[in-house]
Amino acid sequence: MKVLVLILILGLNACTSKNNETIAPKEESFVGIMNDELIYQGEITQISNTIIFKSFMQAEIKPDKLIISSHGGDISLGMELGSWVKDNNLDIEISNICASSCANYVFPAGNKKYLRKDSVLIWHESAWQQSWDTDDLPKDFQSSYLTPIRMKETMLLDRFGVDNLITVYGQINKNVFDHILFLFGQNKDGWDYSLKDIHRFGITNIILIDEEWNWRKYRPSQSSQVKRFTVDDDYKFKLRRFEM
Repeated sequence: MKVLVLILILGLNACTSKNNETIAPKEESFVGIMNDELIYQGEITQISNTIIFKSFMQAEIKPDKLIISSHGGDISLGMELGSWVKDNNLDIEISNICASSCANYVFPAGNKKYLRKDSVLIWHESAWQQSWDTDDLPKDFQSSYLTPIRMKETMLLDRFGVDNLITVYGQINKNVFDHILFLFGQNKDGWDYSLKDIHRFGITNIILIDEEWNWRKYRPSQSSQVKRFTVDDDYKFKLRRFEM
Protein backbone atom coordinates (compact mmCIF):
# COMPACT_ATOMS: atom_id res chain seq x y z
CA MET A 1 0.00 0.00 0.00
CA LYS A 2 2.86 2.41 0.85
CA VAL A 3 4.41 1.74 -2.56
CA LEU A 4 1.08 2.42 -4.25
CA VAL A 5 0.66 5.72 -2.42
CA LEU A 6 4.22 6.73 -3.32
CA ILE A 7 3.61 5.94 -6.98
CA LEU A 8 0.40 7.95 -6.90
CA ILE A 9 2.13 10.96 -5.34
CA LEU A 10 5.02 10.84 -7.79
CA GLY A 11 2.61 10.56 -10.66
CA LEU A 12 0.60 13.52 -9.45
CA ASN A 13 3.73 15.61 -9.02
CA ALA A 14 4.74 14.77 -12.58
CA CYS A 15 1.34 15.82 -13.88
CA THR A 16 1.53 19.05 -11.93
CA SER A 17 4.88 20.01 -13.39
CA LYS A 18 3.59 19.46 -16.90
CA ASN A 19 0.31 21.34 -16.44
CA ASN A 20 1.20 24.54 -14.66
CA GLU A 21 -0.16 26.85 -17.35
CA THR A 22 -3.12 29.03 -16.54
CA ILE A 23 -6.46 28.19 -18.10
CA ALA A 24 -7.02 30.63 -20.96
CA PRO A 25 -4.26 33.16 -20.10
CA LYS A 26 -5.55 36.58 -19.13
CA GLU A 27 -5.87 39.04 -21.97
CA GLU A 28 -5.19 42.75 -21.90
CA SER A 29 -8.23 44.39 -20.34
CA PHE A 30 -10.64 46.33 -22.50
CA VAL A 31 -14.19 47.41 -21.74
CA GLY A 32 -16.32 49.42 -24.14
CA ILE A 33 -17.27 49.52 -27.80
CA MET A 34 -14.77 48.66 -30.50
CA ASN A 35 -15.68 48.33 -34.18
CA ASP A 36 -19.35 48.56 -33.18
CA GLU A 37 -18.97 45.56 -30.84
CA LEU A 38 -19.71 45.68 -27.12
CA ILE A 39 -16.69 44.13 -25.40
CA TYR A 40 -15.97 43.24 -21.79
CA GLN A 41 -12.45 41.86 -21.46
CA GLY A 42 -10.93 41.41 -18.01
CA GLU A 43 -11.94 41.10 -14.38
CA ILE A 44 -15.50 42.00 -13.42
CA THR A 45 -15.11 45.21 -11.42
CA GLN A 46 -17.26 48.19 -10.50
CA ILE A 47 -15.26 50.45 -12.82
CA SER A 48 -15.61 48.05 -15.75
CA ASN A 49 -19.34 47.63 -15.11
CA THR A 50 -19.82 51.40 -15.05
CA ILE A 51 -17.89 51.79 -18.31
CA ILE A 52 -19.85 49.09 -20.14
CA PHE A 53 -23.20 50.46 -18.92
CA LYS A 54 -22.26 53.99 -19.99
CA SER A 55 -20.82 52.88 -23.35
CA PHE A 56 -24.04 51.05 -24.18
CA MET A 57 -26.24 53.92 -23.04
CA GLN A 58 -24.32 56.47 -25.15
CA ALA A 59 -24.14 54.32 -28.29
CA GLU A 60 -26.27 55.67 -31.13
CA ILE A 61 -26.75 52.15 -32.46
CA LYS A 62 -27.18 49.75 -29.57
CA PRO A 63 -25.22 46.49 -29.92
CA ASP A 64 -27.38 43.42 -29.33
CA LYS A 65 -24.55 41.25 -28.03
CA LEU A 66 -21.94 41.44 -25.29
CA ILE A 67 -18.65 39.74 -26.16
CA ILE A 68 -16.98 38.80 -22.90
CA SER A 69 -13.79 37.17 -21.70
CA SER A 70 -13.39 37.19 -17.93
CA HIS A 71 -11.93 35.02 -15.18
CA GLY A 72 -14.67 36.42 -12.92
CA GLY A 73 -14.73 38.87 -10.07
CA ASP A 74 -16.75 39.97 -7.07
CA ILE A 75 -20.00 38.02 -6.63
CA SER A 76 -22.24 41.08 -6.31
CA LEU A 77 -20.66 42.78 -9.33
CA GLY A 78 -21.09 39.62 -11.40
CA MET A 79 -24.79 39.66 -10.47
CA GLU A 80 -25.00 43.34 -11.35
CA LEU A 81 -23.55 42.68 -14.80
CA GLY A 82 -25.75 39.64 -15.39
CA SER A 83 -28.88 41.52 -14.36
CA TRP A 84 -27.97 44.35 -16.73
CA VAL A 85 -27.47 41.89 -19.61
CA LYS A 86 -30.92 40.45 -18.90
CA ASP A 87 -32.53 43.87 -18.59
CA ASN A 88 -31.23 44.84 -22.02
CA ASN A 89 -32.06 41.51 -23.66
CA LEU A 90 -28.48 41.08 -24.85
CA ASP A 91 -26.91 38.00 -26.36
CA ILE A 92 -23.63 36.74 -24.87
CA GLU A 93 -20.56 35.50 -26.71
CA ILE A 94 -17.61 33.95 -24.85
CA SER A 95 -14.51 34.99 -26.77
CA ASN A 96 -11.91 33.26 -24.59
CA ILE A 97 -13.00 32.36 -21.06
CA CYS A 98 -15.98 32.85 -18.78
CA ALA A 99 -15.25 31.62 -15.28
CA SER A 100 -16.57 31.92 -11.74
CA SER A 101 -18.90 34.94 -11.46
CA CYS A 102 -18.98 35.22 -15.24
CA ALA A 103 -20.23 31.63 -15.62
CA ASN A 104 -22.59 31.91 -12.64
CA TYR A 105 -24.34 35.16 -13.49
CA VAL A 106 -23.37 36.61 -16.88
CA PHE A 107 -23.40 33.66 -19.28
CA PRO A 108 -26.88 32.43 -18.26
CA ALA A 109 -28.24 36.00 -18.48
CA GLY A 110 -27.82 36.15 -22.23
CA ASN A 111 -30.73 35.76 -24.60
CA LYS A 112 -28.66 33.69 -27.01
CA LYS A 113 -25.38 32.28 -25.69
CA TYR A 114 -22.61 31.91 -28.26
CA LEU A 115 -19.66 29.57 -27.69
CA ARG A 116 -16.62 29.24 -29.91
CA LYS A 117 -14.98 25.86 -30.33
CA ASP A 118 -12.36 26.73 -27.67
CA SER A 119 -14.42 28.97 -25.35
CA VAL A 120 -13.61 28.01 -21.77
CA LEU A 121 -16.59 27.91 -19.41
CA ILE A 122 -15.76 27.18 -15.76
CA TRP A 123 -17.75 27.19 -12.55
CA HIS A 124 -16.00 27.86 -9.25
CA GLU A 125 -18.53 28.09 -6.41
CA SER A 126 -20.73 31.04 -5.49
CA ALA A 127 -22.60 32.72 -2.65
CA TRP A 128 -23.99 29.28 -1.76
CA GLN A 129 -20.59 27.59 -1.48
CA GLN A 130 -20.26 25.30 1.52
CA SER A 131 -17.39 26.97 3.35
CA TRP A 132 -16.05 30.48 3.82
CA ASP A 133 -12.76 31.61 5.33
CA THR A 134 -14.13 34.05 7.89
CA ASP A 135 -10.94 34.64 9.90
CA ASP A 136 -10.42 38.16 8.57
CA LEU A 137 -14.10 38.99 8.05
CA PRO A 138 -16.30 41.07 10.38
CA LYS A 139 -18.35 39.26 13.00
CA ASP A 140 -21.60 40.22 11.31
CA PHE A 141 -20.46 38.76 7.95
CA GLN A 142 -23.29 36.20 7.96
CA SER A 143 -26.11 38.67 8.60
CA SER A 144 -24.76 41.75 6.84
CA TYR A 145 -23.34 40.15 3.69
CA LEU A 146 -23.81 36.42 3.21
CA THR A 147 -27.56 36.17 3.86
CA PRO A 148 -28.48 39.11 1.57
CA ILE A 149 -26.13 38.02 -1.24
CA ARG A 150 -27.47 34.47 -1.13
CA MET A 151 -31.03 35.76 -1.38
CA LYS A 152 -30.02 37.96 -4.30
CA GLU A 153 -28.35 35.05 -6.09
CA THR A 154 -31.38 32.80 -5.64
CA MET A 155 -33.71 35.43 -7.08
CA LEU A 156 -31.41 36.21 -10.00
CA LEU A 157 -30.95 32.61 -11.14
CA ASP A 158 -34.67 32.06 -10.71
CA ARG A 159 -35.18 35.00 -13.08
CA PHE A 160 -32.85 33.29 -15.57
CA GLY A 161 -34.72 29.99 -15.16
CA VAL A 162 -31.57 28.28 -13.87
CA ASP A 163 -31.24 25.76 -11.04
CA ASN A 164 -28.79 27.41 -8.63
CA LEU A 165 -27.28 24.00 -7.93
CA ILE A 166 -25.14 24.58 -11.03
CA THR A 167 -22.89 26.97 -9.08
CA VAL A 168 -21.93 24.47 -6.36
CA TYR A 169 -22.55 21.02 -7.87
CA GLY A 170 -18.83 20.43 -8.35
CA GLN A 171 -18.04 21.34 -4.76
CA ILE A 172 -20.82 19.22 -3.30
CA ASN A 173 -19.89 16.17 -5.37
CA LYS A 174 -16.13 16.15 -4.91
CA ASN A 175 -14.83 12.82 -3.66
CA VAL A 176 -11.70 11.98 -1.67
CA PHE A 177 -9.66 11.42 -4.81
CA ASP A 178 -10.69 14.86 -6.13
CA HIS A 179 -9.38 16.45 -2.93
CA ILE A 180 -6.08 14.56 -3.27
CA LEU A 181 -5.71 15.71 -6.87
CA PHE A 182 -6.39 19.28 -5.77
CA LEU A 183 -3.57 19.10 -3.23
CA PHE A 184 -1.20 18.13 -6.02
CA GLY A 185 -2.20 20.91 -8.37
CA GLN A 186 -5.00 19.32 -10.35
CA ASN A 187 -8.48 20.78 -10.93
CA LYS A 188 -7.51 24.02 -9.21
CA ASP A 189 -9.43 26.25 -11.60
CA GLY A 190 -12.85 24.74 -10.94
CA TRP A 191 -15.12 22.46 -12.93
CA ASP A 192 -17.23 22.35 -16.06
CA TYR A 193 -20.12 20.39 -17.55
CA SER A 194 -21.12 18.92 -20.89
CA LEU A 195 -23.60 20.87 -23.00
CA LYS A 196 -26.22 18.27 -22.14
CA ASP A 197 -25.79 18.86 -18.41
CA ILE A 198 -25.67 22.65 -18.83
CA HIS A 199 -29.05 22.37 -20.52
CA ARG A 200 -30.36 20.20 -17.70
CA PHE A 201 -29.58 22.99 -15.22
CA GLY A 202 -31.72 25.35 -17.29
CA ILE A 203 -29.17 27.20 -19.43
CA THR A 204 -30.53 26.89 -22.95
CA ASN A 205 -30.43 28.67 -26.31
CA ILE A 206 -26.70 27.97 -26.70
CA ILE A 207 -25.32 28.43 -30.20
CA LEU A 208 -22.02 26.89 -31.31
CA ILE A 209 -20.31 29.34 -33.63
CA ASP A 210 -17.94 26.72 -35.06
CA GLU A 211 -20.54 23.93 -34.87
CA GLU A 212 -18.57 22.37 -32.03
CA TRP A 213 -17.55 23.15 -28.48
CA ASN A 214 -14.61 21.22 -27.09
CA TRP A 215 -12.16 23.55 -25.41
CA ARG A 216 -10.22 20.61 -23.95
CA LYS A 217 -9.33 19.51 -27.46
CA TYR A 218 -7.92 22.92 -28.32
CA ARG A 219 -6.31 23.62 -24.93
CA PRO A 220 -5.06 20.14 -23.96
CA SER A 221 -2.26 21.34 -21.69
CA GLN A 222 -4.77 23.12 -19.44
CA SER A 223 -7.51 20.49 -19.29
CA SER A 224 -6.15 18.90 -16.09
CA GLN A 225 -6.90 22.11 -14.21
CA VAL A 226 -10.66 21.74 -14.66
CA LYS A 227 -12.71 18.77 -13.47
CA ARG A 228 -15.52 17.61 -15.75
CA PHE A 229 -18.52 16.70 -13.62
CA THR A 230 -21.31 14.54 -15.00
CA VAL A 231 -24.69 15.23 -13.45
CA ASP A 232 -26.36 12.18 -11.87
CA ASP A 233 -29.06 10.42 -13.88
CA ASP A 234 -31.56 10.95 -11.05
CA TYR A 235 -31.03 14.72 -11.01
CA LYS A 236 -34.29 16.68 -11.19
CA PHE A 237 -34.40 20.34 -12.19
CA LYS A 238 -35.54 22.74 -9.49
CA LEU A 239 -35.68 26.51 -9.22
CA ARG A 240 -34.74 28.19 -5.94
CA ARG A 241 -33.19 24.98 -4.68
CA PHE A 242 -31.27 27.07 -2.16
CA GLU A 243 -32.98 30.01 -0.54
CA MET A 244 -33.04 31.62 2.86
